[in-house]
Amino acid sequence: MELEPNALLSEAGRIYGLIGPVGAVLVVLSIVSLALILLKVMALLATRRGAAKPIEAALAALEGGEGREVARTLAALGRSRHPVAVLVRAGAGLVREGAGRAQTEARVRALAQHEFARLKRHNGLLELIGLIAPLLGLLGTILGMIEAFQALQTSGSEADPAILAGGIWEALLTTALGLVVAIPAIVAFHLAESRSERLRAEASVALGRLFAALGEGVREEDSAKARKTESAPRQRREAAA
Repeated sequence: MELEPNALLSEAGRIYGLIGPVGAVLVVLSIVSLALILLKVMALLATRRGAAKPIEAALAALEGGEGREVARTLAALGRSRHPVAVLVRAGAGLVREGAGRAQTEARVRALAQHEFARLKRHNGLLELIGLIAPLLGLLGTILGMIEAFQALQTSGSEADPAILAGGIWEALLTTALGLVVAIPAIVAFHLAESRSERLRAEASVALGRLFAALGEGVREEDSAKARKTESAPRQRREAAA
């Protein structure tokens, strides 16, 4: 059954009369909080653990210095948005392009800052909503109680306890609404922060292995250059003899 516009406005006015202006603010905050939680869920779904095996294979290939294996494991990582996969893919790609260790480290660390900033985006706003929603609910309740007792005082000796009770339960609605808004926001904030910290720890280990592999590659390249430099005079002497 569809409601007519006038009926919708009347129902909205009735609800506003129950929750008041503070409750209306809490309703807006609940909509914002729900949107942010959905965004966080979508962002964290991209960090599911399905990329663990390809990441480990890519790091093992880099540590082994196997060019074809590196290319194959990079293809296995595909377009994963897992932050660690993004960092390993970027580092391996720079290695394949012949970038030096210093350049690779600088670019990968900058990318890591960007990725984790993206994961933590909107966390502060979720925390803020979780902190102020109960306070707003309490404020709405206090204002409602003040109004209820003012009405009781005005009625004088003809005061009806039922009217007072009705005013009190209506005032308490904003406290309940504030808690309903705050609890999911705080839970989502802490879950997102916990997941971000775990991913940061995983990325730290992966980058340590990546840079260690780069160091081994640089040392092997320097050794090869040194051997080539040492053998060049010997070859010229043998050619002259």
